[in-house]
Amino acid sequence: PADGTDKLYYYDHAAKKQGYAGVSAMPLKMIESRKEFDWSVNKPVEFRPYIKDIAGRRRMFFLGTVSAIKDDSKKFDGSATPDLALIDSEYRDVIWIDVKHPSQWDKTVYDQLNEAWRASEGIGYYFVEETKNIDIVQQAVDSINAIPRVDKNADEIERLQRQIDSLKNNGS
Repeated sequence: PADGTDKLYYYDHAAKKQGYAGVSAMPLKMIESRKEFDWSVNKPVEFRPYIKDIAGRRRMFFLGTVSAIKDDSKKFDGSATPDLALIDSEYRDVIWIDVKHPSQWDKTVYDQLNEAWRASEGIGYYFVEETKNIDIVQQAVDSINAIPRVDKNADEIERLQRQIDSLKNNGS
């Protein structure tokens, strides 16, 4: 890991029959995913492993950085905010992520790849947002102030009282 602990981890993907794309394939993957970029001044400059547990499985990505490079200087502009992309090394899909919102990266990745994952891996739904159906008619009715009924039996009592009064008037 790149945490200064001087540890080295080795994982044998070939033994598990996992055919991941390597780092050398990543620059072209980024370029082909964003054809509208001016790639003469924007260059994919750095790729780092990015391993994350998403949708119930540990997944391997490459975190790619795109920097603006001037043709005359051959140096990148360090003051510009770089564009970032995560490249799924298994499905070879490029997911462009918002550098300013890293807390949303997992959901962004899932939103783009969930159909492929569900189809090939049989996974369930993750990051499901609860939706609330709003009934506009019900809201209009709810906003009308109803006079509270004091006694549930008031109508029945009133009917019986009229009946008694009617009998009294007829009997006299």
